[in-house]
Amino acid sequence: MLNDVLVPHWKKLFDLNYAESLLVQFCFFGAYFIGSFIYWLWSRTSGDPIQRMGYKRGMMFGLLLSALGCGLFAPASMLHSYAAHLLALFILGLGFTVLQIAANPFVAIIGPSESASSRLNLAQAFNSLGTTLAPLIGGALIFANAAPEAAVRLPYLALAAILTILALVIGRTTLPEPPRTNVLVKSDALRHPQLRWGMVAIFCYVGAEVAIGSLIISLLGLNDVLGLSEGDAKHYLSLYWGGAMTGRFLGALALSKALTPLKRYGLMVLLGLGMFALLFALNTSDRFGFQHIWPLLVLIAANMLAFILAGPNPARALGLFALAACGLLVLTVGLSGAWVLWARSR
Repeated sequence: MLNDVLVPHWKKLFDLNYAESLLVQFCFFGAYFIGSFIYWLWSRTSGDPIQRMGYKRGMMFGLLLSALGCGLFAPASMLHSYAAHLLALFILGLGFTVLQIAANPFVAIIGPSESASSRLNLAQAFNSLGTTLAPLIGGALIFANAAPEAAVRLPYLALAAILTILALVIGRTTLPEPPRTNVLVKSDALRHPQLRWGMVAIFCYVGAEVAIGSLIISLLGLNDVLGLSEGDAKHYLSLYWGGAMTGRFLGALALSKALTPLKRYGLMVLLGLGMFALLFALNTSDRFGFQHIWPLLVLIAANMLAFILAGPNPARALGLFALAACGLLVLTVGLSGAWVLWARSR
């Protein structure tokens, strides 16, 4: 996701304050809320649309709608209009909303319910791979572009092409899809208290995660933190999302009940070391070496320890990590310098 790169880029290009620049995330994630709310209303009155059209078609529609949003970045950049860019982001967010409404339940129902949380963690880990690579690729393309007003044009046109190709590939792929039904079955998912409390939890979590990703480049540019340039700070943004990716891959292993404890913990150690090596390889340069990244190894080890303490119990793991997040927030507020960076990187 390039949104975290767009926030500081458009802040300079359109001479915005922080509140105005964060409309990037407001429009993108506002599309998630509005799209989901419309989907809920539709389900209550006319039945579940995905159940009627099929998960494959739902994923294809979401990908094509996202591709349309990406394509709209080109005319928005030609108009030099911040509002037009935000509209393109909103449509892109609507597409991702439809994609996740179709894809996440599909991942949950194609296997045993006992391992659904593990499969969802694994799927979200690959989502985090994109957010890990995006600051490096997007930062190189956008921050180094000699024409800032046109810097987003080529990257987003390329994304539009990739999303369209993915939709076509999914269309030609045979998926183990549950049978569709044309019978009108009205649905009211909010009758489940677990879902209502889960919505509150995911709202707080995503809000914190996105706010950190959006502001970390600007934060690291402050003199009382690290005073980094945007080009250098993008490496830490990549590490931040790489840490999220690592945690999700570890969670997929830790919550798997199909593995013995010894095999589960052994694979977690190998995975943690492998993820650290991958993030180091992606970010190492003449200006960025092991001395800048080694604290991430400590955080990965702490992550593994929390999963070991929780065992293959999603509720216990959620509680432990919620407590850890609260402690790290306190450290972020009370400290300065590199301590702030690594506390925010969890």
